[in-house]
Amino acid sequence: MIKGMIFDLFGTIVSNHRLFGPVCEKMANDGTADFEELENEFVRLYRKHFKDYHKSAFQPEKFYYYLLIDEMIRKFDLSGDIESYCNYMYSSFGKLPAYPDAKILKKLFREYTIAIITNADTSFVNEAIRNNRIPHHVLLTSEMARSYKPSCEIFDRALHLMGLERDDVIFVGDSIRVDMMGAAGAGIKGVLIDRSGSYPDYAPRITSLEELQHIVL
Repeated sequence: MIKGMIFDLFGTIVSNHRLFGPVCEKMANDGTADFEELENEFVRLYRKHFKDYHKSAFQPEKFYYYLLIDEMIRKFDLSGDIESYCNYMYSSFGKLPAYPDAKILKKLFREYTIAIITNADTSFVNEAIRNNRIPHHVLLTSEMARSYKPSCEIFDRALHLMGLERDDVIFVGDSIRVDMMGAAGAGIKGVLIDRSGSYPDYAPRITSLEELQHIVL
């Protein structure tokens, strides 16, 4: 019998569409490069700096973003500084909207122990949770856990905080590599939320959080 649900945050409950758009717009105003070029390079550098970062000695995400933004400033001769760009970006992350189907969490909150775990720094996660009024019993960021998904440690810490065993919970996330493989490695059943319909053959799979109340677990 399922007693609890663990959710990823960004891409699962809160939209991460064009995540770096706002900071790249600010950079476009501070230099001569156009927005599209800046956004493409930002995404490329994100993949470079954040690749397998869960395997390294823990550093908060801000450490990696500082490296990334420093490269952006030097490459595009931007007039801003690392800290101001990062603060602006973190503020924009905190304003990201929840998906409409996230309202089902109000119902699930009354029936299950709800935990949220996310590969993110705590400051903007708290803001996003507060702005979207997302109900939860446990919130665990990678910064709090000093561990990133797909490592088992963050999942184990969440279970401890929930007071539940692996067989008591499911994990819902949008990434096969980070979320589903991470949950599997921790011995937790994963449910993929596939909003874009990119993985029609994956199971178990949902396309909306509202399907959780009907899924056979």
